[in-house]
Amino acid sequence: MPLRARHPRTLLAFAALLDASIDRIAELAADAREFDRDEVYRLADVWDNNTYALFAAATARFRWTRELRARWALRWLADLGNQRRAWVVERTAAAGVPVEHLLLPPEPEPVPAPGGWRRFGSDLLSTDLTPRTPERVDELAADYDLASAVLTSLQVQRHGSERLSARFCSEVPCRYAGGEGGYAKIWIELEDPAELEVDTTAEVTGLALRTDPDGVALRIGSAVALRCRSLELTVDDFGLRASPCGSRLAAAHPRAPEPRRAPERALPVFRSAVHAHRAAQVLQRAMLTARWADARAPLAAITTALSGAGHQILAAGAIRRRSARNAAFRALVADWCRRGGPDFVAPVAARLDLPAEFLPVPDPAPPVVRALPSRLRRVRCRLPHRWDQEGHHTYVGCEFAQPPAAAPAAPAAPGSAEPPWVLRAHDLSSPVSLRFGLDAFHRTAVPDPTPGRLAFGPHLTATGVLEPE
Repeated sequence: MPLRARHPRTLLAFAALLDASIDRIAELAADAREFDRDEVYRLADVWDNNTYALFAAATARFRWTRELRARWALRWLADLGNQRRAWVVERTAAAGVPVEHLLLPPEPEPVPAPGGWRRFGSDLLSTDLTPRTPERVDELAADYDLASAVLTSLQVQRHGSERLSARFCSEVPCRYAGGEGGYAKIWIELEDPAELEVDTTAEVTGLALRTDPDGVALRIGSAVALRCRSLELTVDDFGLRASPCGSRLAAAHPRAPEPRRAPERALPVFRSAVHAHRAAQVLQRAMLTARWADARAPLAAITTALSGAGHQILAAGAIRRRSARNAAFRALVADWCRRGGPDFVAPVAARLDLPAEFLPVPDPAPPVVRALPSRLRRVRCRLPHRWDQEGHHTYVGCEFAQPPAAAPAAPAAPGSAEPPWVLRAHDLSSPVSLRFGLDAFHRTAVPDPTPGRLAFGPHLTATGVLEPE
């Protein structure tokens, strides 16, 4: 079958970014002890808004339109912050098709706002609390009733094998003129706490922040106590402009700074490749499934199915005859489904019509926590509170890295590789309680999951109603 002229370098670079994303997700998901959910999210998120642009460039009729579409798309893809731009530059250079000279220059570093606060849009303020900035606590307390703040959610998770992050959300009444009766959310984010104790059965009201030469101490009622070197405070307040701090920022910055974006240009898409659109839908749905990576996301199946997808898309799009090109994309989708198996097909088939030979697909059984030596990877919890007028679902979720066998495996022979561990989860719903300390993330223990209760040695205890599978 006749092929089109050699692919332009910009299109090769675009396809190389997809292959690099899939290869890196496969590497991160290979062993649960090294899993980094945030990096998987960033890599998969690239292909939410850029999948169709890749297929549009790959199926364009003329070489100059393929080059132009790929150049526009790469410039737009890379212009989402300096971190995204650096990733594009690094990956395309590693693939032998550098595109840095085609991208917009890096964004300048943001100018610090008055008082050290940063403004995002019209509702968000953020600042860093360190031993050198104790005045941030008084500024926050002037606008919000910290003594009445209520803990609403928390998440502590391991990234890779070393880094540990924590995130807490509290809802707090506003005390400034014009904000009476309203409330705001205060998000607290930090890394690598030196001390951490959580007990949601204790009092969850009252937010206390204190700095000293050794770092920052945080208490939320009697439920949360921790120490860390520094933390980030983010205020989400619809009435922000009425607050003293918000007014000062609004005066200094009459308009909220808008993020720079390269113009998004487009030419007619998929004029002569109907099945290319179906392949794009399958790829995008698979990457969206990977983006919300948890123990139930079939990352191994997704990366196995899509390995080399970038260059496969270029090969199918390079076929000149319309019927042959459609047949190539139809065969490509079938190949992805065969390689990924039911775990790949199930989340895609829930939204798209796939070839009949792969349907119906039963939902895969969720990975159940077993009584094996394990390492805690993530704890998350949402609690009820008096301002929750929407009746949000309350839950406790724990994820563990565990050996793949159903029973403890025999010690590996000298010189042989240990099999990779897998991620398994245990979720409990309302009413819930959670108690754990920092030791839970630094110890290997055997979890004891029973209906309505989960224990992880002496380090963690959670109770609630076992969620149905």
